[in-house]
Amino acid sequence: MRNDIYGLMNEITNLFNTDGGYKSFPIDVVEVKGGYEVYAEMPGIRKEDIHLSFEEGDLIIEAAPKMNKEARYVIHERTGLNLRRVISFGDIDEDTLAAKYEDGILKICISTKMPEEKKAKVIEIE
Repeated sequence: MRNDIYGLMNEITNLFNTDGGYKSFPIDVVEVKGGYEVYAEMPGIRKEDIHLSFEEGDLIIEAAPKMNKEARYVIHERTGLNLRRVISFGDIDEDTLAAKYEDGILKICISTKMPEEKKAKVIEIE
């Protein structure tokens, strides 16, 4: 009976903590000189199961956790829902994006674009 109650509570909680079938995860975004660093907490996720993309100024972090569907859980609080976060940055240098995954923390380094230096326009006087 205890497992049924916890299972029901977990299902109800997951209904309210999802975004279109996705579950969220905690992140920190830190402004650093020349850009940003994003830290995403993703314990238990394999590096191969994480997908990163950048589209129209948005950083998209997605992951698909692997759950044992055959297990007989006594307490089951982790979800098998896909994980997803979208963070808007705007104009960044996509060529310098870098990511590292270690000890359940995904670190993404993002550089902002350097503003183009505009030369003064010379106006001819007639």
